[in-house]
Amino acid sequence: MFITMRTVCSLVIFILCTWSYGHSGSANEKIMGRKLCPPMANVPQPVNRVNTSKILEQLRYEMKRINAFHGSPIDGYIIPDTDEHQNEEVADHDKRLKYISGFSGLGGVALVTQTKAIFWTVWMYHQQADEELSCDWQLLVHGESLRLDEWILDEFKPNSRIGADLKLISNGDWEFMYRTLANASINLVPINNNLIDLIWVDNRPNYPAHEAFVWPLEYAGKKWDTKVDDTREKLVAMGFDAMIVTALDEIAWLLNIRGHDIPYGPFLKSYVIISKDQLHLYADLSKLSSDVRKHLRTENCYSAHCVRLHDYDAVWTDLRSFSQVWRKVLVPSATEFNNGASRCIFILISAEKRKQGPSPIMYMMAEKNPVEKIGMRLSHIRDSAAMCNILAKLNEQFNNGHQLTELAVATMVDTYRQAQNYSRGASFKSIVGYGPNGAIPHYTPSTASSLKLDHMSTLVIDSGAHYWDGTTDVTRTVHFGQPSAEQIDAYTRVLMASIDLASFTFPHSLRVNQIDVVARAPLWDTGYDYKHGTSHGIGVFLKVHEPPVNMYYGQKSTDVVLKEGYFISDEPGYYKENHFGVRLETILEVIAKNETMGKFLTFTPITLVPFEPKLINYSMLSPKQIRWLNEYNAKIRLEVGAELLKQADHQLGYGWMMDRTVQVSSSSRSIANSFCFVVLVAQIISVIGQ
Repeated sequence: MFITMRTVCSLVIFILCTWSYGHSGSANEKIMGRKLCPPMANVPQPVNRVNTSKILEQLRYEMKRINAFHGSPIDGYIIPDTDEHQNEEVADHDKRLKYISGFSGLGGVALVTQTKAIFWTVWMYHQQADEELSCDWQLLVHGESLRLDEWILDEFKPNSRIGADLKLISNGDWEFMYRTLANASINLVPINNNLIDLIWVDNRPNYPAHEAFVWPLEYAGKKWDTKVDDTREKLVAMGFDAMIVTALDEIAWLLNIRGHDIPYGPFLKSYVIISKDQLHLYADLSKLSSDVRKHLRTENCYSAHCVRLHDYDAVWTDLRSFSQVWRKVLVPSATEFNNGASRCIFILISAEKRKQGPSPIMYMMAEKNPVEKIGMRLSHIRDSAAMCNILAKLNEQFNNGHQLTELAVATMVDTYRQAQNYSRGASFKSIVGYGPNGAIPHYTPSTASSLKLDHMSTLVIDSGAHYWDGTTDVTRTVHFGQPSAEQIDAYTRVLMASIDLASFTFPHSLRVNQIDVVARAPLWDTGYDYKHGTSHGIGVFLKVHEPPVNMYYGQKSTDVVLKEGYFISDEPGYYKENHFGVRLETILEVIAKNETMGKFLTFTPITLVPFEPKLINYSMLSPKQIRWLNEYNAKIRLEVGAELLKQADHQLGYGWMMDRTVQVSSSSRSIANSFCFVVLVAQIISVIGQ
């Protein structure tokens, strides 16, 4: 899945102002950069645009009410898209930003004043936000406009009051914003009763009622109490008596349990407090089945290797009282794909005892044990076989004249994956973009936006699944007709970038932001660069975006390095706006490479889905790249071929796979040269004919 570079409630997004915004209330007001804003007579608004005018009025009323919070009314209110755990995806019950704005994507934050409503999003969601937000909203884009604190400084006078819910904002973001605004005598005010909760009364979804369940040792590879002991050893070595665990994937990994509380994430919404001799779990106790309680040894718990259960909300009082007996407490800080503990959690511990730092659990979780490694490999073989069947079926349907749409393809992908052995559902919402929509990296089709497929352009399919023994994430770009020379060139360069990273050997101390340049070089050669990271970590039946890996050369200084046992994505891309897109994503396992001098690492691919030969100009590939591709195709035939042959209806998928894994020879490169020349001549003739 494409790296989000999220702003999830991040109040430190770096944005430059590209246009201004008039005073609200003017009949002739024009919001620059918005589609069909202001509304025009007899011109319908986009079908997926949500009118939230009445809800904004209700929010502004609550902002004026003195009894809604301590002190005077507030002049602005910040609404992030996160929950108490800073999750990338949140339960429907917690989608406060969607309720107030209508925006259904990720990576947004809003600020509402008495006269204006401002919305920030990342560039890959700009088009979606523009379609969904009503004309009440001004839309700003990460990297192209003022950042949130700058906008507030420009807009508000000294002694203004800006409110926010401390549970929904990370401590790091709060401290940055507080210091910045305080320098201008603007007050950042904690709001104890979330204002959206006060007005979102009718038709608010409930939290999922499904029970949590045990993740068996046959997949986990290590007992939960052993993981707890390992964590305690890390904490002692770091000088801490205790730690509050707020990241849901870390809790799931630590206790070998999974849940249903977060969309596309197998997590139980919970907190854990771990000390030298006690372990406390805070959750909805009705979701802890007898199997989970037995697994965690919760009955008569008096030792260091059992779990004391508490109601979820009890953490707000317990953390304050427990910390009185501790000398030093670790509060998780922000890392890639994890914004760290909330401001509310942070202030519960006295200043002299708390310290923020990266969670040691994150690093242990990323370094897979032998059983987890096997599970990841096996789950990816099964998933790759599923993708071969899906792509083969799509190709057959298109050739037989079926009317395919992006939405139909996404539905087919999700339905087929759900039926696979050991499947536990999709790991994220499937991304299926054809032609111009494929040039939007995080586009997901809807009824209103779904395009029909034809033979003229590329189709990008980015999807994944959770299995008992692993989590998958794969992107392939296909073409159902005869691709243009431009499309072939773009695809080939993306393939070259993907191969160069997958075949890279490097010293173990090389940082991930340094490795990123290896993948971008084939695209930089043409003066092109894609606006997202090249790689993210991936969990084992956990998060599809797993810290600490986020490979992007534009990162500020980072000390993150890869280790044997890490699993990461390899996903360069090419996006020609309003025309077509190409992205190829393969999951790689980090392995050791024996060298006579020092410790070196390299990769081996575990995603085994063929690339599209008709989109490859083999003459552009180096001998090393062709050798890698031949070895990759041979591995697909051996491992995925065996998996496909187990299936009763294997003929279609197996034949499709075999056709696309033919070994490439030097003669193939010569033929490719001739083929590309023919394509070029055909295009010239077409242009002359017009």
